[in-house]
Amino acid sequence: MDESKTRFDFSHDKPVTAEQLQEIERRVNRQVVLDQPVAAVVLPLAEAQKLPGVRAVFGEKYPDPVRVVMVGAESPDKLTHDNSVEFCGGTHLPRTGLIGYFKISSQEGVAKGIRRITAVTGKPAYDDVQARSAIVDDLAGVFQCRPDELQTRVGALQDQVKALQTQLKKAVGAALTGVVDELIASAPEVGGAKVVVAKLPDGASNETVRTQIDRVKQKCGSAFVVFGWSEGEGNASLIAAVTPDLVKKGLKAGDVVKQIAPVIGGGGGGKPDMAQAGGKEPAKLAEALQKADRLGRDLLAK
Repeated sequence: MDESKTRFDFSHDKPVTAEQLQEIERRVNRQVVLDQPVAAVVLPLAEAQKLPGVRAVFGEKYPDPVRVVMVGAESPDKLTHDNSVEFCGGTHLPRTGLIGYFKISSQEGVAKGIRRITAVTGKPAYDDVQARSAIVDDLAGVFQCRPDELQTRVGALQDQVKALQTQLKKAVGAALTGVVDELIASAPEVGGAKVVVAKLPDGASNETVRTQIDRVKQKCGSAFVVFGWSEGEGNASLIAAVTPDLVKKGLKAGDVVKQIAPVIGGGGGGKPDMAQAGGKEPAKLAEALQKADRLGRDLLAK
């Protein structure tokens, strides 16, 4: 706890849900609105441990006498199990109403089974709410709807995006099929096997490329295949594959990938019949594929 925020660590094996966070805020702010008294007394430890509803950290060593902070009661004789009573050496406000407002700003995992909630109060809490409100108002303006309609509008937009992604995936797959068919038709044959090495159009995905490799294997019977493509800036991918007959001859896709992946600033591996690599230099895909083509020809010529 400091002048700008408070943190609370507690045992919990999963993230706190949005509904649970809202309930925590509701309960805390109810106590704030009630403007309950906050009092501190110093008592002998044995006597303090008998107070109704007292909370202490298991295994913690407390001084004797110990400082006891009570919320909702002005003296120990007025305490009930509904009050908050804790051993604490910190400083506190005389009444809960002075907190003003309590707002959770974040939650995170800090260790296995331990969650941390960070919250703000007073003016920082007001500023936090104002900032969130401004974001909601801006979004409502963008979507041209009322704030309470935002969730529905965003949900509809997400559905549209998913539908477009599905259409795009189908279009990319169809386009790749045409590209790969042309590659198969023009691929040279070395040692009785087709050498199909090429850079595929940007935007291809791992799934669509693997589908095309399966098609190459079915169509060619015996083939050495290496495809490269980029899924975005700073992202380069390579997949190498060889048909079962070539695996029996000692060719391994994993060995091919290990030799060409460093060219694109990455690494990878896989099984003898198929292996994959990723790198950060898509501009060097052409160089990596040239090396793959030479490697394939050399291996098949032996």
